This record gives sequence, C-alpha cells and structure tokens, in this order.
Amino acid sequence: MDIPFSQQALQQKKLKKVAKYSMMAIALILSFFAIASSFTNSINRADIRTAHVIKQDLKISLSAGGIIVPVFEETIASSIESHLIKVLVQAGQTVTVGQTLMQLDTNKVQLELENMDEKISLQENKIKTRKLELNKNLNAFKGRLELLAVDLDSRKTRFYRLDQLKNIGGASAHDLKEAELNVKRTQIEIRQLEQTIKDSEASTVAEIEGFKLEQSILEKSRHEKLRLFESATVTASRNGLVSWVNNEEGSAISKGEALIKIADTSSFKIEATISDFYSNQLWQGMATEFDYNEKQYSGKLQSIIAGEQEGLLSLTITIDSLTKSQLTELRQKQRVDVALITKEQKDALVIEKGPFINGSGIQKVFVINQQEALRTQVTIASGNRNHYLVKQGLSAGDEIIISDITSIANLNQIEIN
Repeated sequence: MDIPFSQQALQQKKLKKVAKYSMMAIALILSFFAIASSFTNSINRADIRTAHVIKQDLKISLSAGGIIVPVFEETIASSIESHLIKVLVQAGQTVTVGQTLMQLDTNKVQLELENMDEKISLQENKIKTRKLELNKNLNAFKGRLELLAVDLDSRKTRFYRLDQLKNIGGASAHDLKEAELNVKRTQIEIRQLEQTIKDSEASTVAEIEGFKLEQSILEKSRHEKLRLFESATVTASRNGLVSWVNNEEGSAISKGEALIKIADTSSFKIEATISDFYSNQLWQGMATEFDYNEKQYSGKLQSIIAGEQEGLLSLTITIDSLTKSQLTELRQKQRVDVALITKEQKDALVIEKGPFINGSGIQKVFVINQQEALRTQVTIASGNRNHYLVKQGLSAGDEIIISDITSIANLNQIEIN
C-alpha cells in the first residue's frame, strides 16, 4: 500500500530543485561574462609601449655574437729552462718596445757561457802554439837550407877545379866523378828540404785552419748562449697591451713555455660564431656592422670555418680603418653583436623590434585606432637587429603595441584608457 510524502519531504525536494537551477543560472552568467571579456577589455596607455610603422631603407641582416680581439697578439716564450725570478708588469698594462717585463734565473746559462769562454780560449791557445811551432820549424829548415847552399857552392867549385886539372892530367877520372856526384847529391838534398818546408808549412796551415773552424763553431755556440743569457731578461718587442702574463714568481719554467702575451692595439678584428643553419647566407667579403659605446662600426667578413662546437661556424671579421680615438675606445675581449648584412631593401615598411611577436611569419598584433586596439593578422619577415620587415597587413603610420601583452593576446579588441 502506497505511503504519501510528508509535507517536510516535499519542502526539501523543492529546495533542492531551486538550488540546482540557481547554480545553473550563476554558471550561465559567468560564462557570458567570460565570453564577453574575450571580445573586449581595457588597458592603460602608460602600461604599454608602442611604435609606428615607418618607411625607410633597410639593411637586412643576420646577428652573430662576437668578441673584439687584436689582429696580432705576440706570445713570448722562454728560450731556456729556468725559474721565474721577478715579474714587472701585470695583465692589462700598456708596455712599450724595449721595456723590461720579467727576469728569469741565469745561473745555469751563465755557467754554460763561462765554460764556452774557456773552450774558446783553449782553442786560441792551440792556434798560437801551432803558429809558434811552424815558425820554429821553418827557421830550422831555412838554416839547414842555407848550409846546404854553402855545401853546394863548395862542391861545385871543387868539381870545376878537378875538371880543369883532368885536361892537363892533374886529376883522375874517379875523383872528378865523385865530385860530380857530390854536387848532384847536394842539389837533391836542397830540393827535398825545400819540399819538406812546403809540406810542413801546408800541413801546419791546414791544422791551424781546422783549429780556427772549431773556434768559429765555439764562438757561434757562445753567441747563442749569450743570446739565451740576454733572453732571460724578457723585454717587449713592440708597443701593446699585456693580455696575459705568468706572474707566479719562483715557479719552474720549461724551455718553450709561454711567459707573456702582448696584444698589438693598433688594429682589431672580431671573432664571432653563428649557427651553421645560416651557412648558405654567408660569403667572404659580405658587409658587417656592430655598435660599441653608442657608435657604429663597419667591417667585412674575412673567413668562415667550422667551429669547435658542433653546429656552429667560426667567423673572422675585419674592422674598417679606425681613427686614433676609435682605437683608444675599443677594448679587446669585449662582446658585441655583429650584423651580417645579407641584402639592402629600399623604402621598406619596418617596425621597431619588441616582445610583441616572436620571429617571422604570420603574426597577430594590436593596431591602435584612437582609443582602442584591434587584433590584426600581419606577415612579418626578418629584418635586422633593430627592426622587423613588414610584408603584409600594415601601412606606414600604423601604431602597434610592441610590449609584452601575452595575458590579453587572445582578445580581439582592447580599449585604451
């Protein structure tokens, strides 16, 4: 048998229905305002940054990060194995040619130099001794030669006398023959002694020349040792700036080890890197520009090589002729953004860069018209480091919001207060 609902139960059921419909109504109202807000909103002009579309000549470029470096940087290395005694300059200091930079220990090379001096002195003594011996031997030979000359005259006289006596029967044929042989024997002895003198003189001269050659080799070695000794006092070979220095006094130094680097501040270049994605847009000799200390500098792309890091290209950029004031302003190791100019476009529509868009292609921007900004579809292309190139959707004079308005980017219309 059916049991009728009580009055209380009916009342509760009715309240539940009212509550349900009330929630649905609130949800509909909120949705309405949400939808309405997607079509209109307001923003204060003081909270945004704007720029006008302008028409001007545009240098379209790629951007590369670079570092200013000197065109030439000399590294002075140690010529000897030594110790670093004293450092007289520090990194960043300007030096002039001939200025003393540091001092190495010279004890070892000085000892070698003294030993070389002793060897040269010994060689000089050998030469003097052989010259004295040659003179002594030559004097002795000349004395013997003079005596033989006297003997030859005496024997020739006896031979002539016996030859005359033979004609009158006063001398035998045997005595005459013996006298003739004595003359010939003496002549042979003279010739042999003269040849001995020549041979002895030639031999001694050759020996002395050998000693002189050895002395010349020793003197060249001494000259090299002297150069090494003098190199222990490290001096600047040019005017420039100390870019790096080993300032660890007392440390051991190996032969060939770098001691100091001096940068030539009379000319600079830029070493830059860029993604190899742009390799087909780069060429040697392309024009470049960069800003430094609110001044613009120009240059040329000199070389393009694969970078040490995969996916990057290393670029060397020369800087066009600099004035003295510009040279004093530029500082090595300073970072700059370099514009690699790919082409120039006359009377181009451009807009100042800002966070209002991200990259090129079809974009949505807000164009201000009096007290409102309307979302407009435009086509943007890459320009340079300061401007975008407007290809479609905007006209010269249009005012665009270029600040970051991500929070309201989905709106179609914005009121400008």
